[in-house]
Amino acid sequence: MLDRELMRSAYDEIQSIRTGLQEVRFGMDEKELRYKSLLNLNQYLRLRRDDWTKLQEKLFLLSLSSLGRSYAHVAASIDTLHDQMSSSLGYEEISKELMEEFHHLTIQESINIASDNAKALFGGKSSSKLSKQTTSLMITLPSHAAENDGELIRKLAGSKVNIFRINTAHDTPVIWREMADVIASVNENKDKNEKIKIFVDLAGPKIRTGKIREIDLPVEVGSNKIEKDVFLYHNEQKSKAESTDAKTLQKLPAQIVVDKKFFKSLQDDSSIKVLDMNGKRAKIKVIAIEEDYARCTIDKKVFLDKNSLLKSKKRESFIKNIEMQTEPIRVFVGESVRITQKNILGTSAIKDKEGDIAEPALISCSQNGILENVNIGDKVFIDDGKIGLEVIDKKEDEILCKVTTAKENGVLIKEEKGINFPNNYIRTPALTSTDKENLLSVIDFADSFSISFCQNAEDIREIQEILHQKNRDDIGIIAKIETKQAVTNMPEILKQLLKSKNSGVMIARGDLAIEVGFENLAYIQEALLDICDAAHIPVIWATQVLESKMKNNLPSRAEVTDAAMSSRAECVMLNKGAFTFDTIDVLTSILHDMHSIFKKNKQLLKKESLWQM
Repeated sequence: MLDRELMRSAYDEIQSIRTGLQEVRFGMDEKELRYKSLLNLNQYLRLRRDDWTKLQEKLFLLSLSSLGRSYAHVAASIDTLHDQMSSSLGYEEISKELMEEFHHLTIQESINIASDNAKALFGGKSSSKLSKQTTSLMITLPSHAAENDGELIRKLAGSKVNIFRINTAHDTPVIWREMADVIASVNENKDKNEKIKIFVDLAGPKIRTGKIREIDLPVEVGSNKIEKDVFLYHNEQKSKAESTDAKTLQKLPAQIVVDKKFFKSLQDDSSIKVLDMNGKRAKIKVIAIEEDYARCTIDKKVFLDKNSLLKSKKRESFIKNIEMQTEPIRVFVGESVRITQKNILGTSAIKDKEGDIAEPALISCSQNGILENVNIGDKVFIDDGKIGLEVIDKKEDEILCKVTTAKENGVLIKEEKGINFPNNYIRTPALTSTDKENLLSVIDFADSFSISFCQNAEDIREIQEILHQKNRDDIGIIAKIETKQAVTNMPEILKQLLKSKNSGVMIARGDLAIEVGFENLAYIQEALLDICDAAHIPVIWATQVLESKMKNNLPSRAEVTDAAMSSRAECVMLNKGAFTFDTIDVLTSILHDMHSIFKKNKQLLKKESLWQM
């Protein structure tokens, strides 16, 4: 039975909302490039100024739409509700003319606009069906992607990847061009709507750890438990390990370069005595002598440096391939770390005779002027939050921090790792001089550019002007949201993005989680999805998606749930890894299942206080 009193109460509130939304139109220019989307965004912002959860409860009890999916078509949803209740209560409905004048956008139009925008940015086909949700797949190309005639790129192109990401924080314009050339050849026989897009990620002004000094470090060879393989080379023979990445190198036999005469003196089944840097003795047994090297085993774990000696029956040799290595700076909870703006090499902590720290570890940061705004008590994070610190003292060009977060066995501070200062607003232009150079080097093949650490409308405007000057207004612009300031300024960022024909947003959850606090990320990423939905701007869901699967071929349960949540975005980004194709298969399966039961989500209309309005 219809509860008329409840409906009249809900009707009055709908009328109040409608009056507020009508006011939004005043002062807006209908000649704006994407006026309808801009209007809807402003109406959404007006709606979210108040708390409508009690109204939603009434609408639910009346079996009416509770507006939880109204964000892309706010005014049309309100008008529809108004007329449904007017009909039941015997009130006059809104005329078609007044309705069109009021919102300028039907529900179906909003679906079409959002779908077309996603298609323009990510490729594929538009979908105007209310029940149809699609999520494109983006993958980051590794440095070697164009090698072997672009074999990797060609395989990825056949595995449901829609967009390739070129990360300008790595490699060179020459390598990026080689990648683009392969992609162009892949696209030659593809339909226009099926061509793979190229997304160029400009590195931006990320604050990073500086260089660390190199020192003589011993090399660990062998094992205390079992005999381990060792390859011996003579000093004229190039070691096979020189072009091997560090992770793979750990799994290979130890590779030692010795004097040529010493190498020639070796015989099958002969033994070599080893004296390591600590005076420990071990034995290397020669198994077989090949043309280029000798296959051997070692019976103990030893630590070898440039003074370590190998002795056969006839000759002896020092090790020829011991090189200077980056000093490991391992820190533990409770220890101190100095961060300096000076251009000096990082060093590990200096200890006294008793083993106590006499001078804390030192690391430099990549940008001058950063530490001026840092205060005692502020938080600092290094390497995506792996190391948490708190500022305990400050000098003119240096801060002293206490380690508050680290693994039990410590964490290594490495070069070129991000440093975050979440308590501080550090204003730097989003486009660096290097970014501008990189942009111009790839402008003829890029389909879209990202603006890393975008914080306000001015950051968007700068790249828009560059592209306009180069007659490339067709290139998409994607704002990477990874700071608190960007979250606060989302309305102005979206309004500026709507001045471009083709634009999007990336929720860059790595830096964003550190900036806003990990505990706040879930709520904020939901709010970002909602406000972008209101602007009909497509979203890229990024950072650590199925990372364990990508690296170890085994996803965590939390990662699977996270991947399922990514189905609400228009695109999801995977980083490179050893199990790329397995991860793509898992992700596409998850997305397919989620798209069969969900499209976006129903939300409660609490008052939204995140944005600066």
